[in-house]
Amino acid sequence: MRYALKAVPPPSTSPSPMFLADLVIVFAVAAAVVFAFGLLRLPSVVGLLVAGVLVGPYGLSLVSDLHVVEALAEIGVVVLLFTVGLEFSLSRLIVMLPTMARVGLPQIVGTTALVTMATWWYLGTLPQAVFAGMLVAMSSTAIVLKLLADRGETAAPHGRLTVAVLLLQDLVVVAAMLAVPLLASAAGVRPPPQATAAVGHAAGLFANPVTSVAAGLATVAAVLAVGRVLVPRILHAVVRLRNRELFLMTIVLACLGTAAITAQVGLSLALGAFLAGLLLSESEYGHQAFTEVLPFRDTLASLFFVSVGMLLDVRFLAEHAALVAVTVLAIVLGKTAMTAIPALLAGYPPRTSLLAGAALAQVGEFSFVLGSRGAEAGLLDRDDYQTFLASAVLTMAATPLLAVVLPGWLDRLSQSRLCGRWLADRTPPAGRQELADHVIIAGFGLNGRNLAAALAEFGVPHVVLELNPETVRHERALGLDIHYGDCTRAAVLEHVGIAQARAYVLAISDAASTRRSVQIARELAPGVRIIVRTEYVLEVEELRHLGADEVIPAEFETALALFDRVLSIYDVPEATIDDRADRMRLENYGFLRARARRDRPVS
Repeated sequence: MRYALKAVPPPSTSPSPMFLADLVIVFAVAAAVVFAFGLLRLPSVVGLLVAGVLVGPYGLSLVSDLHVVEALAEIGVVVLLFTVGLEFSLSRLIVMLPTMARVGLPQIVGTTALVTMATWWYLGTLPQAVFAGMLVAMSSTAIVLKLLADRGETAAPHGRLTVAVLLLQDLVVVAAMLAVPLLASAAGVRPPPQATAAVGHAAGLFANPVTSVAAGLATVAAVLAVGRVLVPRILHAVVRLRNRELFLMTIVLACLGTAAITAQVGLSLALGAFLAGLLLSESEYGHQAFTEVLPFRDTLASLFFVSVGMLLDVRFLAEHAALVAVTVLAIVLGKTAMTAIPALLAGYPPRTSLLAGAALAQVGEFSFVLGSRGAEAGLLDRDDYQTFLASAVLTMAATPLLAVVLPGWLDRLSQSRLCGRWLADRTPPAGRQELADHVIIAGFGLNGRNLAAALAEFGVPHVVLELNPETVRHERALGLDIHYGDCTRAAVLEHVGIAQARAYVLAISDAASTRRSVQIARELAPGVRIIVRTEYVLEVEELRHLGADEVIPAEFETALALFDRVLSIYDVPEATIDDRADRMRLENYGFLRARARRDRPVS
């Protein structure tokens, strides 16, 4: 028996009088569910998805106008990507281009091909199977970026790799949209007029998916080129007026305006917002812009996750539980493999490759739009479309849970005899002269770079470990003793002489890798002095327990500097200020750590 979708009312032609009531219901249910999930120590994103199921048309039907929630949710995704762009820079994006080509492109093509082969027999025609592959190949930019931001892993090696693949996927969306009528025609189904029109007038601009991708890249390049000239000048003129409201309006205009431009050529609104953030990040006003929009980001982005949960039909899921479960498992395992394998071939360590693969193992939000177009065009029947929706939502729900448990699994596997050798870095750097009484620096970001420069100035021997192959190649050409290697691998640390080193400095952004590396380094070299840079003071105790001699939390070294400046205004003697700061350091930041625990928000 074919399953009939529950009818959803068409969009209202005028603002609904229940608009405010709907928002109150959504936020009330979401707050209650997320609070319960917090008590159970479950990710908040999963709680928001569950809240969507409860208030949606297939749950308790508490929301009368779904389209209002969906519209606000789309704005939330736009704001989320805008803030991500503000945290990046154009130079970092350029560095990502090789990763997009070596990992992102094989991931998209490989996933599409794998799903095509797996579903051809089930769907009946090759074009329908190709369309299914396109749906599964995309990952959720909103969910993945929020998870990376919440866990402080955006700048970690697997975080940078994941973001590069996501950006390429956003560029490919336009080609997938334009391919819908072509696939429908090849499959022998006649798409209705609205399906063809829904592709957008971009289909009239570009003749085929290949040229559309080229045009999309050209649009991105044009936006960046023009924006780099105009945006700083406009912001400078606005800031000179010292009008906060005008500054905020200008930022919003830049965000939505750039998003509208990219949407006009068939690219996603979210990609345009990311580009706008990227342009602002290059200016001296980027930090202030981030501060202004941050309050809106989390509130509006949460509506996106609620709106995704509204799509899940619990009754259909119960009736087809086995089919959906198999589909979800196949998607998660297949997509993890289709990201990890190209990453391994590109030279990334197994741990980084697997973490990136798991992060991209869900179906993306843009696949919902693509899936609805395909259903209208006849590429998916109603049952197949509901199977896709249920599976997609469940893969999204599984992603936060996988992000929590996978690092621990990999740590345990790396200690086993069966998998330890494979998880180790199998391509250590070429032979090198023995070092003794030297400093090992893990990570060549801003902190690692400055430390290496200072050590070189004073003639202190040092060696650097870095996971960015482009950075390693560039710095080695300049004469730096830098090597590509994972600092969580014992073989790599042994190769750079951890047992003979005087100090080991960890300046990486991945908290889990930092903890693991401290533990391994202490086991390999009981006498080495381990100095760790961390983001938050709450991590100090655990890192010291694992073996770190000194832990420098960035947020509270900043706080100490603020104490110094403020107290000096009140003519507090400098010796008194220095004495207080030294005592706080000796107490392992106990005073500030106690305040941080007290003031820490529930997440």
